[in-house]
Amino acid sequence: MAEDKGKEEAVEKGEEVAIPIAMTPPEYRKLIDRLKAMDEKVEFVMGELSQRQGEKIGFTIGILYGLIVGTLLYVLFLL
Repeated sequence: MAEDKGKEEAVEKGEEVAIPIAMTPPEYRKLIDRLKAMDEKVEFVMGELSQRQGEKIGFTIGILYGLIVGTLLYVLFLL
């Protein structure tokens, strides 16, 4: 009874009332399939971005290690 009164007051004020929707199994399956497809696309893009970022970080670390090894070789053998 209290819920009905609250709904009636919301309608009188011009507010929208949420109506529960029942989905049939075929609609539900289509929705789940679409969500899975979107999730796969997002996962693929995030994987590609992470891989590119990893390559950049690896390149930078490789340059730093190269400079350190080169400096050590220079100090050990040429001085």
